[in-house]
Amino acid sequence: DANDGKVYSYNMPDAIDARLASLSLDGVEIGEFDARSTAYDGVPGEGVTVTVVTAEATQDDATVAIEPPDADEATDGHQVALAGRDGTTVTVTVTSADGSRTRDYVVAVEAVEQAWAHSLKGAVAEGFSLLVYEGGSVEELATAAGSRGVTSLYALHQGDYIPYILEAPAFVNRDFVELFTDGVPALTPLIVKSDGPPSGDPVGDVAPPADWSGCLLGEVVAGFSTVVYAGGSVEELADCAGSRGVTALYALDDGEWAAYILAAPDFVNRDFGELFADGVPALTPFVVKGEEPAPAGPAEADDSSPPAASGDATPDASSSEGGTVGTGDRAPE
Repeated sequence: DANDGKVYSYNMPDAIDARLASLSLDGVEIGEFDARSTAYDGVPGEGVTVTVVTAEATQDDATVAIEPPDADEATDGHQVALAGRDGTTVTVTVTSADGSRTRDYVVAVEAVEQAWAHSLKGAVAEGFSLLVYEGGSVEELATAAGSRGVTSLYALHQGDYIPYILEAPAFVNRDFVELFTDGVPALTPLIVKSDGPPSGDPVGDVAPPADWSGCLLGEVVAGFSTVVYAGGSVEELADCAGSRGVTALYALDDGEWAAYILAAPDFVNRDFGELFADGVPALTPFVVKGEEPAPAGPAEADDSSPPAASGDATPDASSSEGGTVGTGDRAPE
């Protein structure tokens, strides 16, 4: 008391008590629980991607609600998947027995990087597709590509297509191997060719790594490059691309190019907008065009379609017959 310096205690009526008696998250360290503390930082253990939240109210008649909702109602306990670039927030709300009071206990769980179900993310169409590689050696990439029915891969480097043909002799793939002599970096976008049958994305929705800053991953050079988008609306993608000096973006959908020209009227970009009507998923790969034409590119390239790179083998998305076209042919288009 401020008047006599003594500490007094009182018994809270059970009906208005909105406290937790205990709180725990399986596999997540939150420190010592104290009913008077409502904010906690959670650190998941190695390999923990799902936690079971257990919360008990001090009073039997109080109610407890947990967000996010139970991810697996068929399994005992309240399951919460730990995913997302910014981590996961678990909120436990206690409501007193008479409904007059509530108290929120919040646990901010650090982001968890999840292992992919397959090292090549994205749907494979008959013809050409854009995929994202989880990272690894060229040999591991070739094995993963073969397992998905891919016959050839192409990396865009400084405006040139660098091919890797799975059944070709070593000298054919020399430039690709030299480009990735130290391994293929994580989240490298690649154009791939398949003779079919088509297959869906085995990885599904995956959040970007927690340490990934920026909205577009990848170097944007004069001419054409490949990048990976962090995810968001088409408008956010356009703003991000413009800030990187990009004038046009190209997505591959079922072997067909869908273009978004930043300065063009809406009808020009209609197909692209319809393709991503619900937003652009995280880790979507694109071919992009920079502000200046690449010195090695075709003399009359414009923003209406990606150019042909001058090389011995370049993918042509307009045709599923054969894997390469000769120097001077347009590709992809």
